[in-house]
Formats: sequence, C-alpha cells, structure tokens
Amino acid sequence: MRVPSSRKQNDTALSEVIGFVLILGLIGIVASLYLTYGVPAQGREDEITHMNVIKDEFIGYKLSLDSLFTNKQVGLTMSDSFTLGTKGVFTEGMMSIVPVMNPASSGGIIAINQRTATPETLTLSSRSFILNNTVKYSTDLPATAKNTPGHIYVNLSNIQSSDLSANGNFGATVNTTSWVAYVNFTPETSFYQNYFMPTNPQAACVPAQNQNGTAISVWSNGNYGCLVPMNAYAYNGTDITVTVKKGGIITMQNYPVYRNIRAGTTYTIDLMDESYGLKSATVPPVTVGITRDKPLGSITATGNISYDYAETNPYTVSPIPLGAVEYRSQNNYWINQNYYYQLGGVFLSQTDGNTSYKLPPEITFSYNNVSNIDTSKNIVTVNINALTIDPNNRGVVGGNSPVQLKSRLTNITPLPYAYTPNSANTKWIRIGVNTPDPQAQAMWKNYFNYIATVAGVPNFQVNQSGTEVFIRIRGLCDDDVSTCPSPDINVIASQAFYSETIHGIGGTMQ
Repeated sequence: MRVPSSRKQNDTALSEVIGFVLILGLIGIVASLYLTYGVPAQGREDEITHMNVIKDEFIGYKLSLDSLFTNKQVGLTMSDSFTLGTKGVFTEGMMSIVPVMNPASSGGIIAINQRTATPETLTLSSRSFILNNTVKYSTDLPATAKNTPGHIYVNLSNIQSSDLSANGNFGATVNTTSWVAYVNFTPETSFYQNYFMPTNPQAACVPAQNQNGTAISVWSNGNYGCLVPMNAYAYNGTDITVTVKKGGIITMQNYPVYRNIRAGTTYTIDLMDESYGLKSATVPPVTVGITRDKPLGSITATGNISYDYAETNPYTVSPIPLGAVEYRSQNNYWINQNYYYQLGGVFLSQTDGNTSYKLPPEITFSYNNVSNIDTSKNIVTVNINALTIDPNNRGVVGGNSPVQLKSRLTNITPLPYAYTPNSANTKWIRIGVNTPDPQAQAMWKNYFNYIATVAGVPNFQVNQSGTEVFIRIRGLCDDDVSTCPSPDINVIASQAFYSETIHGIGGTMQ
C-alpha cells in the first residue's frame, strides 16, 4: 500500500526532534559527569597546589626570621606575604563564563597566637654552671682545673724600693702541659757616654781611648790633656712584662703589662685575658703551676684559678611561651591542613590526625665521641634557640586575598649557661614542651627520640607528664653519681622575641 507523502514529512520532523533531544541529553550527561568528577578534580588539584604554595611561603617566612636572629638585627622589620585562597593564585580558564563549571574558590585564615586555648610553653631545667656576678669559685695555684677557668691570676706583692733598680730582676713562671708564661721585672735603662778628666792625662789617655772610644784633647793649665769617654746607663724605671710560649714556640715576648711600677703596690695579671691567646690552649682537665725562678728581696708571686660561674642544681628557666603563626585552610575538595611556625620550625597538622615538621625546630643535639678510654671527653652539645612570638600579639585574618605579615626582632637574650670552650657546663638537662594538642604531643615525642638517636646521645629518656612531653639527657655526673671527672654536657641557649602584625584585605580581622 502506498504511504501518503504528508506522513513521510511528519516522520522526518519527528526524528529530528528526537535527535536534538538526544544531543541535549548527551550534553547534559557530559556536563553532569564534568560537574561530578571534573570540577572536584580540578578543585582538588588547585588546592593541593595552593597548599604547596603555603608551605613555600612558610619556609620563606622562617628564613626571614632566621636571618634576623642570625645577624642579630634587633629592631629591624621584615615582610612576608601569604596567599589565603586559591582565587588569588590561579587564573580561571575558558569555562569562567559559566561559574558553575568552575571549582569553588577555597579560603584560609592567618592567625597569630590562636593555636591553642592555653599557651604552649618551653621548659628548661638542668644542673649547670650558671654565670654569677656575686659568687666566685677560686683555687690557689698550683691547682687542677676540671673546667675552663674564667681567669688565671698572678699576683706580685711585697715590692720594696730597694727592688727597683737597674739590677733588680725578678721572675715567676706559670706553666701547664701546653703553654708557659713568664712574668718578669724588666728594668728600663738608657745608654749614654760620660766624659771625665784622668788624674794623670799622659798616662791615662791612650788606654782609655782604646777601651771606650775616642778621647777628646783639651787644653788645661798650659798643657794638653784629654776627656776620656766612659759607657754609662741611666735607670728610668721597672716594668712588669709577660713572655708566652705555646708548644715550645714563643708567641709573645716581653709584652709590657705595667709601666714604671711602684713599691708597696700589688700587681695582678690575668693570663686568661684574650690578648695572651691562652684561653683556647687551656684544655681541661689541666694542672696549672707557679714557681718563683728569679727571687728578689721579699717579693712574692702567688696565683689562683677563678671561675665566673656557680654550679646551680637545679637551674630552672621560667616557662617560655612559644606562640605561633598559623595558616588554617578552608578547602572544599581536599583535606584541610594547618601550617604553623613555632620555635623556629615549620609544622603541618592535618585533619586526619597527624602532625609533622617540615623544617625542624631550633632544638638540636650533637655528640663528640672522641675517646673510648676517657669518656669525660665525649661531650653532648645541646643547642637551644627559643625563637618565640610575642604573646601580646594576637590577630586573625580570613578570606582568599593575599595578606602581608610584618615581623620585627625585638630582643635577643642569651641564657646564662657558662661558656666553657673545649669542655662542658652541665651534668644533666631536661627539655620539655607543654601543649594541650595531642597531635603536637605525639610529634614532639617522635622529634626528641629521633634527634637524640641520630646524634648518638648515649643516655637519654623521652617521656610525657600530663600535657608536657620532655627529654632528659643524663651525663656522667648525674645527681645519683657521687664522684665523676667533669660535666660532659654543654648547653648553648638563647631566647629571642618577634613582634608580629598583619596587613591585608581579608574578610575577617580581629
């Protein structure tokens, strides 16, 4: 049967409509797949990249603060920028005309001293030699110094007027196994020639001329005679001089310490003065002796070893508030991460329950294991730089625009551990970090264990008491040891404060 032509035209129109609907459906499916998978994937990639940018910005921030501290630029301000969200970092693509086809921009928050409800603190306690301006420990020579002495004094007393002459020579020697210092009286004289007239000119002129120089002919009382030159010396005073010999080589000779000394005065010489160059050569334990090898009259030479510090047990530092500069992400497609700067380190805390350090804090250990026989020479060095954010600074800025953080180093204060080159100042030390954050507690445990193990520290314990994680390093001279050769832990510590201010156009600020 033959189909009418009008029906054919209707069928053709219907097929075109169905095809167009199918195309729309296909476009809808593709758009839905892109919205479901493509947009989140792009957003996740943008946020991962942005978090890497944040990490780099925190590293740059740490380097800025380190440079202020290392160069002791107290009062100097440095600026660092932080990009809070992805919108301020990434350029939108061709789909930007359709906002729904682009991932939502993430934001973030920069916070100063907002990390925990209660302040996180650093605690230090130890049995150490602490600098002390009132208490002095001294021992008369000869003596053995188990630690580097602050001073080795030589005292010259009972000087009489009769001792001060051109022939008045006095000397005392101070010696160790590595150096010798000679402390001497050195009379100062000036040479001149004095002429005189011999009683018998004719008999005396020729011999005198041959002995002392050229005689001068003179006319006296109608006869020729001569003036005979005789060598003479004028005494101008007596100096106290020091000669130093290290390793058998003279490094300083007749160095005048006191000019034109006087009777009845006691003179003191400190051989640990930097000008003599003996402090670095005095390696404890060392025996220092003194002898009077050139006696003169009733002059006495005595000496003593003196220390500028006193042993304190325990020496406790008041808890140091650490503070923190923190970035809190507000990611839409990836896990949230918090980067923060604290105690000179850069840390990462994630919502999955982990906290790790990207750059280590300023607490480090090293172990100088040089002797298997005399273990007292094996020294553990503890370096602590408590780089803290001023607890009076507080602020929060949120949004997705860039912000600027200005940091000013307000002060640097060395902690008063005695400086003892080539030796140690501490018998035991306990370092603790008090934080209510359980993730940070676990991180500090791992950090203390790791750095002590890697450094080869021979005797340490890491533990936790309440919210405080601590490491205790035990030396040969711990509290329960009755006798020991000398301390074997050397602590070098200082504290620095930074003042922080935020400048930006974020959405939230306080």
